[in-house]
Amino acid sequence: MEDWFLKKYRIKKDNKIKHFGETDTKKKTIKINKKKAKKTGTKGELLDSIVHEINHTRKPKSSEKRIIKMTNRSTSKMSKKSKSKLYK
Repeated sequence: MEDWFLKKYRIKKDNKIKHFGETDTKKKTIKINKKKAKKTGTKGELLDSIVHEINHTRKPKSSEKRIIKMTNRSTSKMSKKSKSKLYK
């Protein structure tokens, strides 16, 4: 995942949101419900949620189906170092 993104957007934990993740492009924030991700099991689910929301910011007019494909492709190509930056 590009480092430019981490400079422009803040990733915040918010266990009160309904879904796994939520993006606010005006405030440049991504909220992640870590509690919900932990209930489903793996760090992979948390990573998918973060990358999924990042992809929404990159392609805001794309369909949900397209975002899911982008997320699957992105996460499979990410290095361990890139993944660890997003877990913080």
